[in-house]
Amino acid sequence: MKILYALQGTGNGHAARARHLVPLLAKHAEVDVWISGTESQLDLPVPVARYFSGISLKYGKRGGLSYVQTLLGNPLGRFVRDVFRVNLAPYDLIVNDFEPITAWAVRLRGGTLVEVSHQAGVRHPAAPRPKQRQRLAEWVLRFYAPSERAVGFHVKAYGPGIFPPPIRAEVRNQVQTPQRQVLVYLPAYRKETLVARFAQSPVPVNAFVPRLNQPEQHGALRLMPVQSEGFLSAFAASDSVICSAGFELPTEALYHGKRLAVIPIKGQYEQECNALALRQVGAWTARSLRRLKVEKWLQSPPPAPARWPDLSAEIVQTILAFAKPTERPPHPSEADVAAP
Repeated sequence: MKILYALQGTGNGHAARARHLVPLLAKHAEVDVWISGTESQLDLPVPVARYFSGISLKYGKRGGLSYVQTLLGNPLGRFVRDVFRVNLAPYDLIVNDFEPITAWAVRLRGGTLVEVSHQAGVRHPAAPRPKQRQRLAEWVLRFYAPSERAVGFHVKAYGPGIFPPPIRAEVRNQVQTPQRQVLVYLPAYRKETLVARFAQSPVPVNAFVPRLNQPEQHGALRLMPVQSEGFLSAFAASDSVICSAGFELPTEALYHGKRLAVIPIKGQYEQECNALALRQVGAWTARSLRRLKVEKWLQSPPPAPARWPDLSAEIVQTILAFAKPTERPPHPSEADVAAP
């Protein structure tokens, strides 16, 4: 069997999940990895066969999504060309983690694809939503990388087919040595904002900054380049985490019982949904870094560890089951995801 694992390269969460799932799938099949998007800094444990520019989200300087930079910074003509030119014929199964090129290629030209993503969990009708739903954002969640069958992940089993967070083995099994210090990962904020907020922190702060070339020290704040080993070391040594309202890092922090505060990236509806769900399992939330009461948060008790079970073997078997020949089904409803 030959599998294509295609992942979204905007941010590091998709890459973190691939670091866990790709080696497990490789025990059962030959696996190629494709990435589209240009914002991920985490390396993968396997070679990447192809890179595509894809469609990457671009951020402004104040913690929010920049629609202008996203529109102007993505070569849409190249994206359409790639959709019609990629050769998917060699693959028995495409595993898609919110990657739009292969998703649309299969949608328009045929193939066997299963979405394996957190977004599939967020889309479930029972998953948390803001009081005011955004129809355009809901449409993007469904059609940015369309799929007919999916395996979803979320903090709770909001419905059939939603697995608990797949905490990667390198984090699940990592020995924690928490000290009174904070790990910060807020990629939508510029480093000057981080310096202004954390240089006078009462406890040491390690902030990881995309595209930073070398470490910088500013009072209590140490700015660090995003690099897998350095990030994991800082994670193990920190008792507290401040990050955007993604999925992988927040759930990894909660798994180990670290004090967690999340700040949704402005303009990212998915992160607003995540913040509501993470609050249910022990996280603090704030609308912006300015509004986060860091000193009060640091005095709060950490949450009990969220020991989500390791269902990796079951997840892999669920994914592999989609490679069996079946008739092409009609497009499902939002709730039509694979049952674990």
